[in-house]
Amino acid sequence: MTTLRWVGLVIFAFGCAKRADEPKAVSPAPPSFRADIAPVLERMCARAEGCHGNKPTDSVDLDLRLSASYRQLVGIAAQARKGGVRVRPGDPAASFLLDKLAGTLGPREGKPMPIDPVTGAPIHPNPLGADYVEGILRPWIAAGAPNN
Repeated sequence: MTTLRWVGLVIFAFGCAKRADEPKAVSPAPPSFRADIAPVLERMCARAEGCHGNKPTDSVDLDLRLSASYRQLVGIAAQARKGGVRVRPGDPAASFLLDKLAGTLGPREGKPMPIDPVTGAPIHPNPLGADYVEGILRPWIAAGAPNN
């Protein structure tokens, strides 16, 4: 074997060994429904009378209390959006919840949430904020909306 081939093999072997020792990038864990999402929905959306809790109005058919929120959201048809889903696992763009919270609604799709329980008007600016919607909810849905 020629010297040039030996040098090539040594460089190749060194390169492979070097890559095997390098730390692998670790993907961050998706947000937790139980720790990051359900408590916020309970606090912001389910406590006041007439909202999504134990004393809803006739027009509210969504229970966002801790005991019910996951099964009420994930894979459930959105009443205000024909053919829509409240939370479509793996597909944030098709998840009506994000549009309700971001205020990107079409005609006759209801009000942006959350609303003021006294006036019934959307709270502006949204107390959840874009950071929560984009940094917690969207990644959770994109990760398959796990019940974690």
